[in-house]
Amino acid sequence: MINKRQSQVSKEGKKKELEVKNILLSDSFIRNNFLVDNPSKVLRNKDELYISYGSYKTEIDADLCVVDKHSKKLFCVISVKKSLRERGAQTAYWALKIREAKKRFKYIFCTPDVNKELFDPENPNKKRKWRIILPHECDSVFVYSYEGKVFKEKNFYVGKKYLIEYIKHIKP
Repeated sequence: MINKRQSQVSKEGKKKELEVKNILLSDSFIRNNFLVDNPSKVLRNKDELYISYGSYKTEIDADLCVVDKHSKKLFCVISVKKSLRERGAQTAYWALKIREAKKRFKYIFCTPDVNKELFDPENPNKKRKWRIILPHECDSVFVYSYEGKVFKEKNFYVGKKYLIEYIKHIKP
């Protein structure tokens, strides 16, 4: 029973990663200048994705990477989550570790926010726990699923257009 549920969760996660990838690749500038895919497909050297713990290393949560096509430089790592729960803590943790390690890429969080844990269209200024923590720890947080809705405040954005604009103007 657990394996079946885990398999379903994994499939849903891959579907959300594909949604974000397709949003980004719908823009011709991004499509022409960046590679957007999972790390194994776009990085020649995955060492950039590792954090050291003494003599041990572990790979950060990196669902998608944005790499400059010409320089092959990693510009952005995207953590994509369908819902938050413990995943919010996981994302905030990796953002903090990346900053401590002085990595030169942006670490952003993208979600369709299916449970309205970050953004309630009826009460857009309401801030629950993850709405406070994630924009503070990550370089930016994007909710991409509310059609026609746009909202922004410091490091927190609702609407696909903000995600596209962020990637188009990213600077390492």
